[in-house]
Amino acid sequence: MKKVVQLLVSGLIGIGIGMTWIVVQILLQSSWNNLANSTLKISDFLFWILESFLIGVFFYLAGWIFNNDSWSLRKQIIINFFVCLTAWLVFNFFVDGLTVMEKQLAIIIGNFILMYALAYGVYFFHLWNEVRQINIQLKKNKE
Repeated sequence: MKKVVQLLVSGLIGIGIGMTWIVVQILLQSSWNNLANSTLKISDFLFWILESFLIGVFFYLAGWIFNNDSWSLRKQIIINFFVCLTAWLVFNFFVDGLTVMEKQLAIIIGNFILMYALAYGVYFFHLWNEVRQINIQLKKNKE
């Protein structure tokens, strides 16, 4: 049950990141003077929510690579990165089609790197903060 909850939380985090991403895209595609006239079809919005949830779930599942204690952290990150990148490219292929993907491959990879850095940056910051809190507690208990 705990893993299902973690899976759902990852999906919701994916939605949060996805909604931030769509706002940035809308702001970049619209000029500030014409922002009030920007539109987004409800079907596109619902698809974006579903897509963001699934990406969040996939990041959680791909995070299982970090459970392999026999690999170094560097190897885990590299393997995780390329597994996620491959899945991202396949996903974009099915969503946008090969012709669109060929024209925008650098943008698609750039978007992925930015999202990967954001997702795992927040994750590693959270881990760093937990370790820091544990160290503070250990120092208090030692004294």
